Amino acid sequence: EDQIKPKVITQNITVQLDALGKATITESQIDNGSTDNCAIDKITLDKTNFDCTNVGANIVMLTVLDVNGNSDSKTAIVTVEDKVKP
Repeated sequence: EDQIKPKVITQNITVQLDALGKATITESQIDNGSTDNCAIDKITLDKTNFDCTNVGANIVMLTVLDVNGNSDSKTAIVTVEDKVKP
């Protein structure tokens, strides 16, 4: 019986808005080596798309689910910058 939650390890990142004022991130950009004693089934983020309303620090939640249904989550900060000149 596996009742051990995965060990979630996150990292903060900074992203730039593109010319359309949008940025997209992936789970692999936030995950910083999460592990499990058996195997990881799925890693998900609660927010992956950002726009001009998100400039600054944004808290995202990374959730790791193992193959036996155990899960754990940890937050990270995504700093959104708008450096595109008008």
